[in-house]
Amino acid sequence: MLKIRFLTEEFYEQYKDCIEIEKKQNRPYTMIVATINDVDFAIPLRSNIKHKNVLWTNKENNCGLDFSKAVVILDKDKYIDERNKPTIRQNEFESLKGKDYIVESKMERYIKEYVKAYNRQDIDRNKMLCKFSTLQYFHEELDL
Repeated sequence: MLKIRFLTEEFYEQYKDCIEIEKKQNRPYTMIVATINDVDFAIPLRSNIKHKNVLWTNKENNCGLDFSKAVVILDKDKYIDERNKPTIRQNEFESLKGKDYIVESKMERYIKEYVKAYNRQDIDRNKMLCKFSTLQYFHEELDL
């Protein structure tokens, strides 16, 4: 079940030196409650996305879930804000409703793509994918 949540100040403090992680504390993240390979992820809703690693919620305005900026949530109690409930645009909410399986599948595919790219950084495209992905900060959790 997808949940729209904010991340906590503790999360941002813990990862403050990770330049690819979104730093806007008022940005809602979609929390995937189901785990992928025993790991929980938060995927940000973003605008002006210019790459393919996304599940569009509003394609004409380039808005959607940006898998390249997904983060691993090591401690849900510490890093997921359950008190403050974000609101998102109705059309984005509608486009995500009932898409749990699709979100999880796309996240799984992105992880596989990242791992493959990580193992072949001699290819420029792969090097760029790794450079801009937030998964670079979670190699231990991804068994890399």
